[in-house]
Amino acid sequence: MTAGEHIERIEQVAISASDGLRATLGRLASLVGAMILVTAVVGAATFATGMWVFDGSTGWMVLGGVICLIPVGAAIVAWIFVRGAAKAAPQLLDDARTFLRSAGTASGVLLDHDSGVALGMQAKTMGGLRRELLDRRRELPALFAGVRAITSVPGLAAIAVLGTVGVGLLGTILLIGGLID
Repeated sequence: MTAGEHIERIEQVAISASDGLRATLGRLASLVGAMILVTAVVGAATFATGMWVFDGSTGWMVLGGVICLIPVGAAIVAWIFVRGAAKAAPQLLDDARTFLRSAGTASGVLLDHDSGVALGMQAKTMGGLRRELLDRRRELPALFAGVRAITSVPGLAAIAVLGTVGVGLLGTILLIGGLID
């Protein structure tokens, strides 16, 4: 492979990686926006029900407030990660080019030069890629922000969804208990 072919292949992989990250970030932004709304509504309803059942006690205000805010907080943190990555998106292609052109183990994560296998197929895990980028986050802020969002948002979404289910169940139990009382 000539140097020109090598540079052309890196350019193709960088564009493909950048486009893939942007598309994934777009889907994550839609998910996170809806998640914030649902978690906030369920949390507020459960908190209000608890205030009614416990007659506005300080214990409920503190404990219930924390319980109801955990899913909302997870959704907001996910939104912050996605928003930060979206702000850095214009620089994403340049960061991907720089990352792919750099020597060392990081290039092996993204591109197998023997087979020409591209980013998504070669990287074992996005977590491994994130660890590679952690050391270079100041040099490649857009790429790090994108990969951090993609690797963090699913876990934060799980906390938000499971937390919302738990908070919703708690609210239902409180409502039934308040109606029976």
